[in-house]
Amino acid sequence: MKTAKRLCAALLALALIFTLAGCNAQTTEPTPTPTPAQSETPAPATSAPSETERQEAETPAAPPIGEQQPVESGAPEGNASDALPTGGSSDAQDSSSNKPDASPESTVPTCTVSISCATILENLDRLNAEKADLIPADGVLLAPTAVEFTEGENVFDVLKRVCRENKIHMEFSETPVYQSAYIEGIGNLYEFDCGEGSGWMYRVDGEYPNFGCSKYELKDGQNIEWIYTCDLGEDVGCEWVGEETAK
Repeated sequence: MKTAKRLCAALLALALIFTLAGCNAQTTEPTPTPTPAQSETPAPATSAPSETERQEAETPAAPPIGEQQPVESGAPEGNASDALPTGGSSDAQDSSSNKPDASPESTVPTCTVSISCATILENLDRLNAEKADLIPADGVLLAPTAVEFTEGENVFDVLKRVCRENKIHMEFSETPVYQSAYIEGIGNLYEFDCGEGSGWMYRVDGEYPNFGCSKYELKDGQNIEWIYTCDLGEDVGCEWVGEETAK
C-alpha cells in the first residue's frame, strides 16, 4: 500500500516537471544566428567625386540633332533698350521742343442771303399780268443761304455771286448820284411791275440802310434779305423811303 502511494507521488512529480519544462520551452525565444549580411566585414567606402566629374554632371547634356528647340526669330537678345543709342531720345525731344506751334486755322467769314417777293402775293391785282408765272407759290426766290465772302466785300458783291451760283436772273445799273449800284430786277421782276411804288430793297440784320448796296461792307455773321416792296417800303416795315419821297 505504501509502495503504491510512493509510486503515485513519483508520477505526479514527473508530470509536474514535464509541465513546467513545456512552459519554459514556449516562453523562451531562440537566439538568432548571425547571417552573412550582418557579418562584421565593412562595406567598401565610396570615394568622393572629383571636381571635373561634378562639373560634367552639372552641365546639361546637349539634345540630339533634330530635337533641338527652335529659337524665336522675333525675340531680341538682351534688353531692347540697350539697342537704342543713348543720345537719340534727347535729340528727338530737343528737336520737337524747338518746333513752332501750329497757327490756328483762320475762319472764313460767312453771311446769310435770302430773296423774297412774297408781298406780291397780297397785291396780285397790281401785278403786271405778264409776270404772273414768275411768282413762286410761297414768294421765295432764294431760301436763306450761307455764303462765304472775303474781307472788304459788300452786299452787292455777295448778291451778284449768289444769283450767279443759283442761276437767278439779276439786273442792275450804276447811279452816279448815289455812287452805288441800283438793283433794277431780280428773277425777272423789276421795279414798277406791281405798282408805282414797287421795287427791290435790302435789309441787313433787320434794318434797312439808307444808302446803296455796293457801299455796305459786310461783317461776319450778318443776315441779308432782299425784299420786293409794293408800297415804297411801308408794306415791308421800312418808313424812311416814304419820308424821303415826300421831301
